[in-house]
Amino acid sequence: MSKFKIKVNVEFVECDETENHGVNKNSDGSFSMVISEQDAISIDMCEKSVLQIAYPKIREAVSNHLSHISKKKPK
Repeated sequence: MSKFKIKVNVEFVECDETENHGVNKNSDGSFSMVISEQDAISIDMCEKSVLQIAYPKIREAVSNHLSHISKKKPK
């Protein structure tokens, strides 16, 4: 039986963009959000923001994985 590695990458990158608490899908397939410096120094707001942007990526990754697996299985 196959084994699968699950990888996650989260980055905090300082930027000059306008604050936007909405989740944005980027051209490279990643998701992002721009938070204020005040939110960036709060563990609760950092956690909340990371979870908000991670959720759509998790759903997309699981959906793609299950689709791929279902095509691999012999009928």
